This record gives sequence, structure tokens and C-alpha cells, in this order.
Amino acid sequence: MSENNVLIDIGRKLKLNIISHVIYFIKCLFHFRGIGWGKLISINDILSGNFPNVKILSYDNVRLQYSPPLFSSDININPELSEGREYPQYVMQIKNAVVYGDSNTINVTPGKVLYDMPVFDKPRRFKYSTPYSKIITIKGDTVFYWKGKTMTVKEGIWMGGNYSWNYYHFLYEFIIKFRRLDTLNIPTTVPVLVDQVCLDVPQFKELLEIANNKKYPLIGIDRQYRVKVGELTYINCPNFIPPDNAGDDSQASDVQLNINALLDLRTYLLSYSSKKEFPKRIFISRKNASGRRKFNEDEIIQMLSEFGFEVVYPETLSVADQISLYNQADRIIGGGGAAFANLLFCNNSAKAVILNRIHFSFAGFSTIAAALGVFFISLSEEDINKNIERGNIHDPFEIDLSYMKKKLIEYGII
Repeated sequence: MSENNVLIDIGRKLKLNIISHVIYFIKCLFHFRGIGWGKLISINDILSGNFPNVKILSYDNVRLQYSPPLFSSDININPELSEGREYPQYVMQIKNAVVYGDSNTINVTPGKVLYDMPVFDKPRRFKYSTPYSKIITIKGDTVFYWKGKTMTVKEGIWMGGNYSWNYYHFLYEFIIKFRRLDTLNIPTTVPVLVDQVCLDVPQFKELLEIANNKKYPLIGIDRQYRVKVGELTYINCPNFIPPDNAGDDSQASDVQLNINALLDLRTYLLSYSSKKEFPKRIFISRKNASGRRKFNEDEIIQMLSEFGFEVVYPETLSVADQISLYNQADRIIGGGGAAFANLLFCNNSAKAVILNRIHFSFAGFSTIAAALGVFFISLSEEDINKNIERGNIHDPFEIDLSYMKKKLIEYGII
């Protein structure tokens, strides 16, 4: 080898050595600051790969379904359940796993992060960095996440994840998994790990106590923590419910549900109704629920009072009372929000109207209604104001009263 080639070879090795040291330094810096990353994997990767620390307890593929929401112009369309994606339903045990407060990510092995949804979401239509999620970003097949403080438990059943603080997500992504837990032969001494916020909200805690039929001990995990678990039992969600859309392109097929699991949850929870008597015609107020989605509620309440509607505040009621409230109601009207998750408890004679700012293709509520045979339709400011800026679904809006009254008569609601 000539002297020039030797110098070139030395230079190349020196350059690679410098690059490797820089990469190592960055990794150490990220580790010190609590930032980690790993390759995203799904259940399919585990089934086809070499993961000796993972034991699959059950596995099945289920065809999910959805029903597009109906708007005021769709009155002559019969809501139907459409066939959706085939989605895995499984239970696994993982030795030396790591879970994160308020996050769907699970470290199965160092550098391998289990999170099915973004792997199945090949176009990456959904946003996975929610307000409190540990996920920083997802690039390609790599997820970057915040590690947080560390705690260790010998064994546990993971029931936490993204948006567990939202009633709709909590009910249909986490509470629903307790029905599967009841069928497993897991000793009742093994603790169930849940996000701490779910123990801090009275109604959420009540739902946990109702769903936790075998009375597993509950351990709250603060969103600042990651938990190293010696042996983790993980039940994946039977429904496909994305955290959020990446853009303003929501589609009815985004949310897809396992209808059998949905009906099983309904049957189980209905038995916990308080049986307390409530009005048959109810208006769900958002005054105390959230600062978002403000609209001309007072005017609408005044108009509806002439037709026997009474105002209710679901967030002030126990879960047992909410079940009774919705189960007895035959007419339900209210501004869009998680309170419509309680459609699960309605009878098929009920008619419900949700009020929104714009036509919103979210099928989470309409699919529940279609599965139960509940009449469910959306009224929005966009029905009259065709030139309304799309903006944000949570922006303030105003429903035209004369138009609303006309449609409610047409629907046989008043």
C-alpha cells in the first residue's frame, strides 16, 4: 500500500472513530437527560422474531367495525356497521419490561418498543405525542421518548396509556380490558398498574372498582415515572382508537371497535346501575365540563325546556347514576364531548343529537349507537354557515335555533 493510501486509510478510520465518539457522547447526553429511543415493533414482530422473554398467553384476529356519523342532510340514510380492519387481540407476559405513565409504549427488550398502532398506521395519519405522553416523536420506525423517574415492581398487569384521563378513552381502551382480565388465570395478588390520574378522579376510581371484578390491588403510576416490571402481563386493547389525527383529515374509518367486546362491556356495566329515576328528556350541559367547545347553550336550553327537556351535568353524577340516567333517557341532546361515551347504556328506543361546530367524521359515538340501534345524528353550525372556516373542532360555535327546531321536529325528537 502506498504512503498516500495509508494516510487516506488512517484518515478514514480517524473520521469514523470521531463520528462514533460523537454519537456515543450524544447517546450519553440523551441518557443523562432522560431521553431514550428504540425501534418500534408490533405483535407481528414478536410472533415472527426471537423474544425469549415474551410468552403469548392468547392470540386471535378479530374483524373490527365502524359506522360513519350522520349529519342533518343524512336523515334518510340508515346507519349501518361497516366492516373494518382485521386487528389482533392478544395477551402476553413479558419478563423485564418497562412501562411509562400515560404512555402506550412498552420496552420489551432494550431498544425494542412495543406499540402496535403506529406500526399498523403505515401512512402515519395519527399523532402519537399527546399532551402528557412520554413520546417525543416518531421518525420512521424509531420512537423517541422521555424516560422519566424510575420505580421497580416485581410483577404487574399494565392498564395505563395515552389519554387515560379522558373518559371516552378510559372506558373504551382501558376499562374494557378488565373483561378480558376476568378470563385469565392471573393470581389476585398481582397488582394492576394504572395511571395515577384515574385514581384521583372519583368517577374513574368508581369505574375501576366496578370493572376490577377480582379485586386485584391497584397501584397508581404518576405520569413522570417509568416502571421496570419483573414480569408484566399486558392485554392489548380490543378497539382501534387513535390518540389524535396528525392533520385536519379525520375519516370515519379512523376509529374501529370490536362490537362483541363492546356489547359484553355494556352487559356487565348495566348491572351496576343505581336504578335511580331521572328525566326521560335530557340536555347534557357542558358548562362545568370544559372550557372547550363553548356554544349558545343557554338559548338552546330555553328552547328545549318548552318540550320537556331538563338539564343534566353528568360529571357531577356517580358512574352508577350515569348508567341509570342514560339507560332511562329516550331523548338526549348536548354539545360534543366525552359524555356521549355513555351512549353505551342507552336503550334502542333512544334518540340522541350531538351539537358540533363543523361536520366531524369521528365515528367513536356513531359506532356505539349503530351497534345498539340508537338513533344518533349531528347538528352543527356548518349546516347553516356553509362557508365556516374549518378551524378547530374545539373552537366556539353557534347553532341556529330555527334550523335546529325544524330538524328536531323532522327527526321526531320534539
